[in-house]
Amino acid sequence: MKKTFITALVSLTITLFICGAAFAENTTFHAQGRTVAPGIFTYFKNSYSYAYTYISISNITSTPVQCKVTIYDHGGNDQTSRGHVYSGEYVNGGWTGVAVSDGIFEIPAYGTRLFSMDDRTQKYSIFGHATIEWNSDDNKMSKALVASMRHYGHAGSAGTTKSGGITINNGQPF
Repeated sequence: MKKTFITALVSLTITLFICGAAFAENTTFHAQGRTVAPGIFTYFKNSYSYAYTYISISNITSTPVQCKVTIYDHGGNDQTSRGHVYSGEYVNGGWTGVAVSDGIFEIPAYGTRLFSMDDRTQKYSIFGHATIEWNSDDNKMSKALVASMRHYGHAGSAGTTKSGGITINNGQPF
């Protein structure tokens, strides 16, 4: 009787583990397209000394897409949480914020979003790279995005401003 009870308990435990794994939520982002953006450089020392990286990402399709941007520093550490996503015009001293979770946000059909590394809350310095991934409900879609990157900075109270930009993936859709 005791042996039967233990056997049944072990069987139940194994079944629960198997079923739990089968019903576990899958939080992996399944990308249909991806590219790498080298040259992330951003820092904040104070209101007179900073450099920011802005990545402009455009959806070139007639279907909304989910986009995921991940920022890696020189040591390969994920720094995405320092980023912000914006939409719209620059009005009243700022853009409109877009909801983002773990670097994932939606870009509407033919829309553009701005991923910005412009954290002004504490001193920091990051140089590294970004990955830009996307997926869509249309599984047959092969290319959906184009992107460019801009660096903007300010050095010293004298007001020296620096800026420059590049296309990502040679300007080709990915």
